[in-house]
Amino acid sequence: MVFAVLALPLMLAVGAGIDYSRIVTAREVLQQAVDAATLAGAGVSTAQRNAVAASTLRSVLGPSRLTNVSAIWTTNVDGSFTGAASASEALIVSGLAGVTTATVKATATAVASSSSTPASQTSAKVCALVLDPSSSQALLVNSGVTVNATNCEIDAASTGSPAAIFNSNDTLNVSKICVAGNNVIQNGGTVGALNTGCTTAANPFVSALPTVSVGSCTVSNQNYAGANSLSPGTYCGNFNFNGTGTLNLQPGLYVFSNTNWNINSGWTVSGAGVTFYFADSNSYIQVNGGATMNVSAPTTGTYANILMFEPDGLAKSSYTINGSSGHQLNGLIYQPSRNITFNSQSNVNTEYFTLVVNQLILDTLTWNVAAAPLSISPAGATKTTMALKLIK
Repeated sequence: MVFAVLALPLMLAVGAGIDYSRIVTAREVLQQAVDAATLAGAGVSTAQRNAVAASTLRSVLGPSRLTNVSAIWTTNVDGSFTGAASASEALIVSGLAGVTTATVKATATAVASSSSTPASQTSAKVCALVLDPSSSQALLVNSGVTVNATNCEIDAASTGSPAAIFNSNDTLNVSKICVAGNNVIQNGGTVGALNTGCTTAANPFVSALPTVSVGSCTVSNQNYAGANSLSPGTYCGNFNFNGTGTLNLQPGLYVFSNTNWNINSGWTVSGAGVTFYFADSNSYIQVNGGATMNVSAPTTGTYANILMFEPDGLAKSSYTINGSSGHQLNGLIYQPSRNITFNSQSNVNTEYFTLVVNQLILDTLTWNVAAAPLSISPAGATKTTMALKLIK
């Protein structure tokens, strides 16, 4: 009789031990998967991180006993990448007491750190990458150009004749200028930071940036004056900003479909957390002399740190960004099909951007530049290794 009375509690106690063992094992399985997924995500561009981490998590878990798996991925302010996942594990014996599943959780944070190369040799980033492989004057620096960017490198991939031209009265305070070709004209004397016949950085953003679906037009063919505020959406046709005025851009994605904005003298454009997507080679923002443009990319979300971008493979086209009143363009400017001229700039504050273009002309400007969060490592830079820090 005593045995019969004690049998059920004893069975439940033994069963609890079995279920506890299953929970511990499930937590270990989930932790290993989150570690691997977070590490994989930290090793790619910010735009790819969430997708890579999610795919890795599914692959590592495979056909496990875990169900209801969910995960949240976060890129932190310091550049590290955090994964937090939860899942359900079925219980065997505890179900007799009405408890059929247990929830297990795991978190991890991964950071990419450079290997043993001294920091003094790896701190510089490529702030301007000129992609044209063969044209003459793919990089043209005209007279009266001052660039203060001591931790930035300018790379030009052209092997044309000449691949680059540097005219007189220029001051280029940069860590390095790397031109793939050996034929370079230096009209103002020797450019101290210039290296010819060197290996330029590869374009890390090919097929790596978000894909944008161009929807129906939100706004078409408008003329503006005075004080204005615009919202994210799809813009179509020609937009002229005439006379004098102000334009405040609400945060979000601005899609240009066969569209150009012509911002004239006397205008001030400002916007934080904005991204411009140029869907075709006819789309661009023309900033004319006497205009001021202060815009910065979002710091989180799908378009984090991307200020301007376009799809790969567009037809080549050209436009100019003027602005004697100065500008602040903070974020990645990815326009690999464009020949862009920066002209008559006189900005006081430092711009944080990474510029990828087909050809680049700098003309009569003073630039203070530092690399944006989405940066490019110079060719030959030390490969990175991943250091995983777990948050228990």
